[in-house]
Amino acid sequence: MKISRYIGIGVLALAASGLSSCVGDLDLTPTDPNTKITLDSANEWNGYFGSLYGSLLYVGNLSTSDGGAGTFSRCHWNLQEITADEAIVSNKWNDPGYHSLNFNTWLTDNEWVYAAFSREFYTARQCTEFLSKADGAKEFLGEEEVEAMKAEAKVLRNLAYYYMVDLFGKGPFVNDSPTGAIPPTYDRQQLFDAAVSELKATIAEGHLRPASRQEYGRLSLEAARMLLAKFYLNAEVYTGTPMWSECAEQCKEIVKSIPQLAPTYKYLFCASNDRYVGNGEILWAIPQKVGSMETYGGTTYMTAGAYVESAPAELLKRLGCVATPWSGVRMRPELSTAFEPNDKRALYYAGTYNVGVENLDNYDEKSDGYMCIKYTYTTEDDYENTAGVENSNQMCDADYPLFRLADTYLMLAECQLNGVECNGKSYFDAVRERAGLPTAALTKENLLHERQCELYWEGWRRSDLIRFGKYTGSDYNWSWKGGVYEGVAIPETRALFVIPYQYVATVGQNPGY
Repeated sequence: MKISRYIGIGVLALAASGLSSCVGDLDLTPTDPNTKITLDSANEWNGYFGSLYGSLLYVGNLSTSDGGAGTFSRCHWNLQEITADEAIVSNKWNDPGYHSLNFNTWLTDNEWVYAAFSREFYTARQCTEFLSKADGAKEFLGEEEVEAMKAEAKVLRNLAYYYMVDLFGKGPFVNDSPTGAIPPTYDRQQLFDAAVSELKATIAEGHLRPASRQEYGRLSLEAARMLLAKFYLNAEVYTGTPMWSECAEQCKEIVKSIPQLAPTYKYLFCASNDRYVGNGEILWAIPQKVGSMETYGGTTYMTAGAYVESAPAELLKRLGCVATPWSGVRMRPELSTAFEPNDKRALYYAGTYNVGVENLDNYDEKSDGYMCIKYTYTTEDDYENTAGVENSNQMCDADYPLFRLADTYLMLAECQLNGVECNGKSYFDAVRERAGLPTAALTKENLLHERQCELYWEGWRRSDLIRFGKYTGSDYNWSWKGGVYEGVAIPETRALFVIPYQYVATVGQNPGY
């Protein structure tokens, strides 16, 4: 099956439907008496399975003030990028929650924090429900296919747990909790141990298909290894115990089967980047397709949301955008000025804009903050849009990259910095070579800088700064950190997000909030 055929089907959620904007506890039960409770064909089972992936693309029935706010990519990207030194949202939007993310001053009522926590819980619960019923599909799809589906559902569930661990440090553990029951709350160590254990077991069972044999849109064995490697990469932050050797082991397995980077960086983020998804540099992506898999999150948010109405019309046309841009997300100066001369990854438009956004109360979109053009509506075959193709509905075709091989390379470099023999320096050099840059010393400072220039606006920056000891405190201050343009120290409390007030009664609150 091709998941793209089924990812939009959301009606077959069985007993996993029922997440609302007024969740006061963790009890999810069916809310629609007409919900179908039996599946009687291969298509219906494929649709149900596709809804698990659809949870990464669509809002579902998570209610927020903005129609696209609850999408997986949008709420998680906001928590990783806007709270760090790469992106800032202008007051032109004035939507709930943005200002406190800009300033690292979020409280229990922040809508983006609520959306992210709810999305994690919902995805984990949804996957658990599927796993409890999936054997019923064997008569329609066969044992091999169903076992592959179950393995993928486990990886999807542990992706949700990864974000619980990373962003919140605790959360509901739903694996053994039936629908209608309130699941136990696991702390950071417990969630880490449970997720890592299941990921290791799932990989060892052998039902995950390697990228070379996997259908487009479905996660591969290499994607699962990358998720496990991400847990190991941050293990010292999450548990106090470093696991660099384990991280390197997973990364080395990935590069055995996918041995090289894509030749051109910018094409990884354009409308035809699906050619690199799966058995290519993009190890795992959230598929998007105008007309069939549309979202106001994902790369639509990275294009329409980031493009500025005051930009020259010829530039917007070259990017494939003719609809009025949203003029919201801008680059912080710490990102704009990070690139070395001739770095091919510096995909932004400076024009006559000021590099910084110095006055958010009197924001002028015609002067403040550079415009990021990393993500585009155009394709690799006509990147400059000489044919004049126009996207008039703002939706973007580019898939949203979750994991990339270049990140794997830089993770190997970090493992080498932490004492593991893994040829990390050569991988570090390969990333710089593609960017058109000379080799550089592999140091902690250089590696953090390289991760920013390679992976900016891909949803990793906050986690990277925390791992390198640069997020809280005053060792590194960026513009508007702590609510002051020059940047000020923020307390260690901010290394974790607050538990939204809707969940405090059942999950508890993080220290310092």
